[in-house]
Amino acid sequence: MVVPGARPHLQRLTDFPESRAGETPNSGGRRGRAGAPIAVLRTVAFAVALGSLACASSGPSGEASTRVRTGEDPSESSGRPPVRVVAPDEKTAAIEFRKLVLKVPRDLVVGVVQTGRPCRQSGSLTWKMSRDGSAGDDLGALLLDELSSAGYAVVGDRERLFDDPHARRAEYVIAGVIRDVRANACYPGGPKHSGTAEASLTVDWQVFSYRSKSVVLKETTSGTGLFPGAVDEPGEEVISRAFVSAARGLAANARFHDLISGGGEPRARAEQAPIPISYVTSIARSTASVESVVSDSRMSVVTVLAGNSMGSGFVISRDGFLLTSQHVIGESRYVKVRFVTGREVNGDVVRADRVRDVALIKLENDVYPFLPLGQSSGVQPGADVFAIGTPLSENFAQTVTKGIVSGYGEDDGLRVLRSDVSIHQGNSGGPLLDRWGMVVGLSVSGYILMPDGVGVGLNSFIPIEEALSALVIQRRESR
Repeated sequence: MVVPGARPHLQRLTDFPESRAGETPNSGGRRGRAGAPIAVLRTVAFAVALGSLACASSGPSGEASTRVRTGEDPSESSGRPPVRVVAPDEKTAAIEFRKLVLKVPRDLVVGVVQTGRPCRQSGSLTWKMSRDGSAGDDLGALLLDELSSAGYAVVGDRERLFDDPHARRAEYVIAGVIRDVRANACYPGGPKHSGTAEASLTVDWQVFSYRSKSVVLKETTSGTGLFPGAVDEPGEEVISRAFVSAARGLAANARFHDLISGGGEPRARAEQAPIPISYVTSIARSTASVESVVSDSRMSVVTVLAGNSMGSGFVISRDGFLLTSQHVIGESRYVKVRFVTGREVNGDVVRADRVRDVALIKLENDVYPFLPLGQSSGVQPGADVFAIGTPLSENFAQTVTKGIVSGYGEDDGLRVLRSDVSIHQGNSGGPLLDRWGMVVGLSVSGYILMPDGVGVGLNSFIPIEEALSALVIQRRESR
């Protein structure tokens, strides 16, 4: 059953996709202004530890030698209104938040806690949260609020009950690792009263690009927070301010700004030597039936097995060069392929292009059945096309489905051919054929309605000529 109003998510067609397939962005939510006290960390374990400072402290003051890092006045860096970094007329890519991870060893002394008037009786403040804990979505909400206040475009709203199919999609995802947490606090009237606190922390940020499917930026920023006057629960508040300070450091980072504004991600492909392959681009159009042509084509289509991943591929030359999708092979250097006859052959990954999502494999030396390569422009909207591949399970190897060309478009700025021909996970890398058996595209992705995974007949295929260009394949005349 399809949930009414469900948003179609772009689904990678491999059993183990390295993509945003069917994911719901872990972003958005409550976002408070950083200029005022922000008590959003009550469910975060390290904030709870700071909220009960006296209970976590012990030993003489000399044992606690950690210091909060200082730079500019912490109260200014975290308490003042956000500064706009992006010019009002400047356009930026959309950003979403993924997660924050804490990297602080358990039982580490992170500072001191003091009591009395004046603050003299002190003990060690010890970290009691286990390593590699999640810092929760509330900090992510603070991060997105700071980026939005600085002028960046952010997406994601946890308060929305249903996805908006017309909402803007993110081009970049931000995640971070919080480390080097330091904190000091003083409770003049005892641990159950108001107090003052200071804190500092460091965040190692990573920015992932959906376009290049890779981490395109790594930056580190530090932040400090200070409550010089007595407030209730200062531990929670001061950690919030320290994180906000680090988030503002990221927003103001020149490399981050250049990336999100469109000038920082490299788009040019490094020069690569052409790979000469004797593939066929024309065939004599026989009087054979479409059924015979498609049936014969199955002999050249394979199931690609790469580690735990399964997909499809097809042979393009008599000496065993084969095309498939990059996300099928992942980081594998060697794969195994299975023909419709059951024959299994080993293959070496010769070249792969993550951006265009294509890969070239060379099979063991032998003579293989192969498919002729056409042009995507050779099929017009409404023309019959056929997809061959291994959807869902190896039991469905070399399955044929029929549809029509729906049109042409773009996914992540890359040209695709669209068709309503039925494909599923496992079809990735398989061929899309015209009625003459010429390859016009490679199966790469399709839209499905989540959470039920129902296909909607909106599927994308990489034009065959662009696959050859991305891999720098040069046609060599047959000898």
